[in-house]
Amino acid sequence: MTDRLALLLPEEARARRDELIALCAQAFAGAPWHEPPRGALRTVDRLLDSAARRPDFHAAAALGPDGELLGLAAGWTDTVLSGDAPAFELAELVVAPAHQGRGLGRALHDALLVAAGAGPALLMTLDVPELTDRYARWGWTVVGRSRPAREERDYVVMRRG
Repeated sequence: MTDRLALLLPEEARARRDELIALCAQAFAGAPWHEPPRGALRTVDRLLDSAARRPDFHAAAALGPDGELLGLAAGWTDTVLSGDAPAFELAELVVAPAHQGRGLGRALHDALLVAAGAGPALLMTLDVPELTDRYARWGWTVVGRSRPAREERDYVVMRRG
């Protein structure tokens, strides 16, 4: 899989901003996302802005033999997806395309949820079988569907716990 998984503090995540942008640009360029490079920049800036102001930010990173960033999972507790009771929201799970298919995403996912602690967790992802089936295998259940403002594609909200 990888040399090691590590939890990142917000300042460590911010220090890897350029690596995160490159990682997201690679991972989100292909199916099913097909995002332009500016989408990676928006994703990383949103993630790091959240990291800078949330005391409950958690991030797990997969690091290669030379410390290079191979993948990242991050999230925080919020009510955006739940609408009422606070729940941990898995905000990002991204793995470099060259390292996909080896269990790295699952390892990051599991490490992040352990770091977040007990309780319910939510996520929002594209409503495509490639993603929803994977999360279902990992114990998530679809609890809602939506099309966020300015989006052309449908998304699902999934819950675990």
